[in-house]
Amino acid sequence: MALKFPRWIIIILAILALISAYFFLGWPHEYPKSYGVTWSSPYAYRLGLNPNDGLRQVLDDLHVRRFRIPAYWTDIERTQGKYDYTILNEQLDAIAQRNGSVTLAMGARLPRWPECWVPEWATQADQVTRDKVQLAYLKNTYAMFKDHPAVKAWQVENESNLTSFINCPGLTQTLVLEEMRYVKQAESIREEPRPVYTTDSGELSLWMHFPGELDGLGVSLYRVVRNPIFGIVHWYLPPWSYVRKGWIASLFSGPIYISEFQMEPWSDQPLEITSLEEQYQTLSIDQMRKNFTYAKQLDMPAVDFWGVEWWLWMRDVKNQPAFWNEAKLFFQETRQR
Repeated sequence: MALKFPRWIIIILAILALISAYFFLGWPHEYPKSYGVTWSSPYAYRLGLNPNDGLRQVLDDLHVRRFRIPAYWTDIERTQGKYDYTILNEQLDAIAQRNGSVTLAMGARLPRWPECWVPEWATQADQVTRDKVQLAYLKNTYAMFKDHPAVKAWQVENESNLTSFINCPGLTQTLVLEEMRYVKQAESIREEPRPVYTTDSGELSLWMHFPGELDGLGVSLYRVVRNPIFGIVHWYLPPWSYVRKGWIASLFSGPIYISEFQMEPWSDQPLEITSLEEQYQTLSIDQMRKNFTYAKQLDMPAVDFWGVEWWLWMRDVKNQPAFWNEAKLFFQETRQR
């Protein structure tokens, strides 16, 4: 005797089947796009690298021409009202000399640990003062680099809505919106306005924050991570699942691109004190190759890789050049297309 299901169950199952087909059915195909990296001076310092020399090697040996560079508030305004852009200026100049482009990231929450890059003196301020001094830093940084030839886009804050892992005290949504609107308004009066972005978690968000406020959204993409409960977790999502999610999110957030594609290990402690055996559990050379293939199959305008400082550290400090060399082959291949 055949089983009979109520109509509502059949409808729900049909809807779930359509949703699953939308996100998971597809066929691998390579798409042309721009590839770049995030370069963090404090992280390079932490790994024992010279940030400017390291950047030059990324430019001249890997031949990367697309960069995301954070303007860390902690480094720029160590003393209230005294701004120092020396290192940042040197790096942007080096990129401009090679006809590269930069998305300049500004705000209190920026890429790399500890993620909340707020000067100690500002953490002790009340909310009104905090808003005032943070906006002053952002406005001063914008004014400093608004005419720099390397700056082709802006990023305001980094994953500011992802508070489950990191919560920056004093960084309110009102303040974030004020920052975004300031940069957006400043760009709108230029003859050729540059895009203004923010970023969001690729796996833990719907990518629909700040609708209508910006020109697009960068999202992270992590494939192998560590979880305190489940251990090592592989995200078995096909590339077209990110793309199709992006099609929906773009109706609210503008064009979606990958601002942080995992290309270094995930560890619960600093990588410089993590054994290579443990690091290879979340990013081996084989996984790196798979990630590069995956990146090629994303039908998105750009992919920025995360971990170039680690590739250089592995080559120069740990005498493990395979990751750097693999990246060099990738950028050489994609540059020739």
